[in-house]
Amino acid sequence: MYVFAFLTIVRLVVRLTLFFAHKFWNISMVSPIIGIDFGTSNSTCSVFDGNTAHLIPLEDDKMTLPSSMFFADDGTIYFGRESVSAYLDGEEGRFMRGLKSVLGTSLMQEKTRINRKMMSFEEILAVYLRHIHSKAQTSLGVDIDKVVLGRPVHFHDNNPDADGVSENTLRKIALEIGFKDISFQYEPIAAAFAHERSLNSEQLALVVDLGGGTSDFTAIRLSPDKISQQDREHDILATSGVRIGGTNFDHALSIQSFMPHFGLGGVYGAEMDQSKILPIPPAIYHQLSDWPQVNFAQTPKAIQETRSLLRTAGEPDKINRLLMVQENGLGHALLRAVENTKIELTDNLFVDTDLSELDIDIHVPVGRKEFETAISGQIQKIERSIEECISSAQISSTDINLIILTGGSSELPIINQLMRNVFPDAALSNDNKFGSVGLGLAYHAAYI
Repeated sequence: MYVFAFLTIVRLVVRLTLFFAHKFWNISMVSPIIGIDFGTSNSTCSVFDGNTAHLIPLEDDKMTLPSSMFFADDGTIYFGRESVSAYLDGEEGRFMRGLKSVLGTSLMQEKTRINRKMMSFEEILAVYLRHIHSKAQTSLGVDIDKVVLGRPVHFHDNNPDADGVSENTLRKIALEIGFKDISFQYEPIAAAFAHERSLNSEQLALVVDLGGGTSDFTAIRLSPDKISQQDREHDILATSGVRIGGTNFDHALSIQSFMPHFGLGGVYGAEMDQSKILPIPPAIYHQLSDWPQVNFAQTPKAIQETRSLLRTAGEPDKINRLLMVQENGLGHALLRAVENTKIELTDNLFVDTDLSELDIDIHVPVGRKEFETAISGQIQKIERSIEECISSAQISSTDINLIILTGGSSELPIINQLMRNVFPDAALSNDNKFGSVGLGLAYHAAYI
């Protein structure tokens, strides 16, 4: 009888333990707040598990997802690296990349043809962000309706209206794909919060976040003693930003070193009448050098305009190359070759880019100095924005103890040299350049 009673009590304790454990698990895991760093070039998603923040795999076991999509003609939509592979493998469809940069521009009001259907750019952005939302829910095994979205300090330079439109558009898309509780955090502040956990003492830091489409800067006091504090507003001394990033460097390099091989800078018109010789219109070359606008350079109308130029072009071989790129939809592949050249110049003083893989029988030689000359005007704007941040913080460059570099473009030698010149006494941190913003968003989510 005593054994039976004992077993009954044990069963009851086990059931109660399982019941409360299940209730606690459900309470703790129902709709966690995730962080999404939606970038021009790459995106991440993160969550705080109660002890630390971690990134959620978005493509197989990879934590970053290239911000690109391929809409195949059979209706399949590929994301990230798979979208790039589908495009490069020659599958029929529409490749799109760098779409974050259209936020707040007139392009958001336009529609483009996707698989015989006209879609707005807002709808296209929603497809990408919905994919990230779905990946997070599958990975965590729960429904998620709360999110902290990263945003640049300025989506647009000196344009508060466009800046507000950009954030409101992201909020609207987040609501449409299932989020109910939506907040925003500046990307450089998120990166600072992620880095703070590795510090041993208080530091006056400048966060330099150089992304694909924007560059943002934050002067902030960091300390391991302040990690658990929710109100950090008094520690954020100043922020600044400029609409310049890696895709702008791609554009500058493409225009200076690549597009002349396709006719930029040439002329067309009647040979016998000098008054009718005109420069080749540059618009098509700027479209081919701008990730969001590449597809506009490959429309039937754009192709017909190039054919018209070909008849009287001063250098028809170059215009033929341009026409071949347009007719075969190679614009993104060509710009990808430009981007790869930029990346290779990080470790090399000279790169000879072979375009034969695109069936274009030319080599494009580029030196690092040539590239740095092409982007010198943009680097000057970045430096002025940093000076604005330091001035607004009412400190001097010598007060900065730590430079936190994040974002792919922060690897450029010209950027690192700029930091050493302006902040000679500060330590440079290059930890987790591609994940720090996402992790910081998760820490911010835990605070709120």
